Amino acid sequence: MAREPRKPIQKDDVLTLLGYALPVLGGLLGVVYVNINHMDFINPVWAVGGGAILGWVAARVMRKALG
Repeated sequence: MAREPRKPIQKDDVLTLLGYALPVLGGLLGVVYVNINHMDFINPVWAVGGGAILGWVAARVMRKALG
């Protein structure tokens, strides 16, 4: 049997993209935060890691809400 043609963008594609894009965006925002706020007590590792974790949490919440 011939396969049906696949739709260009499906819901699963968007959910997969969220799982990768939001932690990267969170880490990037952590880098931006560290570069804008020059304080001695901000460890860049904590800011970037914290941003990535918050992005991962946001992705999980959005994936749960969407599907």
